[in-house]
Amino acid sequence: MSVSGSRVAPSGYRLTAPSGIRGRLAAPTSKSITNRALVLAGLARGNSLLRRPLASDDTAHMEKCLRALGAGIQHEPSGWRITGTTGRPASPEHELDAGLSGTTMRFLAACLALTPSGGTITGQPGLLRRPVGDLTAALRALGADVDDQGGFPPLTVLRGKRIGGSVVVDAAQSSQFATAVLLVAPCAARETRVRVEHLGNPGYVELTLDSMRTFGATFSQEADGTVVVPPGQTYAARDLELEFDASAAMHLLALAVASGGRVTIENARVNTLQPDMQLLAVFERMGARVQREADGVTVYGPARLLACDADLSAMPDQVLTLAALAAVAQGTSTISNVALVRGHETDRLAAAATELRRLGAEVEELPDGLRIHGSEQVRPARIATYGDHRVAMAFAALAGRVPGIVIDDPGCVSKTYPGFWQDAAGLGLQILSAQ
Repeated sequence: MSVSGSRVAPSGYRLTAPSGIRGRLAAPTSKSITNRALVLAGLARGNSLLRRPLASDDTAHMEKCLRALGAGIQHEPSGWRITGTTGRPASPEHELDAGLSGTTMRFLAACLALTPSGGTITGQPGLLRRPVGDLTAALRALGADVDDQGGFPPLTVLRGKRIGGSVVVDAAQSSQFATAVLLVAPCAARETRVRVEHLGNPGYVELTLDSMRTFGATFSQEADGTVVVPPGQTYAARDLELEFDASAAMHLLALAVASGGRVTIENARVNTLQPDMQLLAVFERMGARVQREADGVTVYGPARLLACDADLSAMPDQVLTLAALAAVAQGTSTISNVALVRGHETDRLAAAATELRRLGAEVEELPDGLRIHGSEQVRPARIATYGDHRVAMAFAALAGRVPGIVIDDPGCVSKTYPGFWQDAAGLGLQILSAQ
């Protein structure tokens, strides 16, 4: 059958891998990098060209909201051409709808503080459960007049002000709070000093700073990590090719790890700043063999998976990937320091524990992680995805060892990876409708 990356899809997919998982392909472009580049191009002076951007639900909502802030966006054969606002976005005429996109909600909440009269950003119910209180506090410290709903969206900037000054951003719940503040800091009217506390995954903030440099921003970093950003800067338009999505690549490589197969990601640069590439070392500890080259990565899955303990604070998006693999590994695995994923698209620790138990695995849910007792007796079951793209992609990997597993609402992958099922089928995953 043909598989669809849209939300219009069968209610479930039944998965098997009768001929094994093996092949080579390119991972999609990074959602994190695409949405950062869209914001920076939208704030820049002149016309930027973003080559190979990711087309997904999340980036579509970012596009729509940036247009409402006065940016021009046109899709061309060579990429997306963005006409920037020269650091002066317009106040939107209506509420901005971020859909289910956390990056859109948080990044553009900060951008609203640059507008003449503010605005409101909201989203779909799943997004309205994701916290923004520490971002609201940071924007207030910089002089913005901001309201939220008890620490949750919708978030309203009541009026634009001359933001700037010193701020301590509490990033315990999300590094996106720090990124949001940093993205707008060069456009502020006063020098901005940003110190980030309780940052579990510094890689995403480094990715933000690198993106800011690419678009011409200048800043310095003090010994304690404080980022000092001179005021009144204007981002410069760029012609930029965007890189692969490491988070998506790990879902594809996990198919090889689980099945004992072989998968090559042709465009996976080993020198990327994306923190999820660190999961390759975890795969190796589980018995996989990883071949790293300058412009690609190949993973050879082991005949028998080994349990491992992993602190995933630097790559919380991979909690579900490792949890699924741990269920079929020999021994007991512990995933730790990821309490923040309880505030992602769903409570991912509770979701993982519930669905792994449905498969017959023994799981202990910890305050900040999971303890999973692996077993070769895991049985097929119907997996609820909670509308969470990463639940669907992570549990799909198990089909290599647990034939007959069913993934509910498979179209939820369109949030970040609309082509996931087509790509997985190309690697040997058999996908049948399961109503």
